[in-house]
Amino acid sequence: MMMPCGLRGRGRRRQRTPYRSTEVPVVDTLTRRIEYAPPFPDDVPALVGQLCHWWQGSEGLPAVVRAALLSHRFISIHPFDDGNGRCGRLLATATLWRCGYDFRRFLSIEEWFSQDREAYYAALQLGCPTDFYEGRHDPDHSPWLAFFAGVVHQAAGALAQQARKLQARQGPTSPHPWEALDRRSQQLLTRLRARVAAGQADAELFKPGDLEGWFAVSSTTAQDWLKSWERKGLLQPAKEGQRIRTWRLAQPWASWVLSQPDQRE
Repeated sequence: MMMPCGLRGRGRRRQRTPYRSTEVPVVDTLTRRIEYAPPFPDDVPALVGQLCHWWQGSEGLPAVVRAALLSHRFISIHPFDDGNGRCGRLLATATLWRCGYDFRRFLSIEEWFSQDREAYYAALQLGCPTDFYEGRHDPDHSPWLAFFAGVVHQAAGALAQQARKLQARQGPTSPHPWEALDRRSQQLLTRLRARVAAGQADAELFKPGDLEGWFAVSSTTAQDWLKSWERKGLLQPAKEGQRIRTWRLAQPWASWVLSQPDQRE
């Protein structure tokens, strides 16, 4: 079993990183003391499978709790040789984003964790022994949940304060149609505008495979999104024969993407 190590870019095949096959203890760089001993490599696939099973049944939890538990459990399993912390924090950020926390492009949770690394690592430890098998497989997550929720609260508060200051300087303005779009639609338009800015030919046209790469989703999900966007009037098919192989933006979005400056600024 393998886990994806990143999103697929245009023209690149998906890359996957195998689970670690060696012990990767977390060691203090100064004292060389082992601060955490993750589970044995042979146990990693089963533990990740359990995490995925939990994830699929955790939709009833509040988004912040769900993101915090996913991140902590992933980091505790330590499935890869390197980058486990970054990947765990990315999973938390992606969970919040998918659950409606619109921090993307405006705020990095990673930066807030970095402000107090000692507090972050202390919260991860949960006061448990060093060895994963001595309580870390089923700990009381309350300290971590409190820390994680506190960071999200501070980050959201700071972002709200910045937004209020910006709005006060600009004064009242008429909302741009962009504001009425959902987050995923905004991301699609941003992607197409970037292609226009790069001078790409037929930048407003794209295929379902492009969508799969941009959002790292399955072909089934991509087709569902395309049909939804078509119903909402955002997209229209560019037919080739009897099959729809290419899509384009419907008006007025096509003209906005192709010719207008970025009015979101």
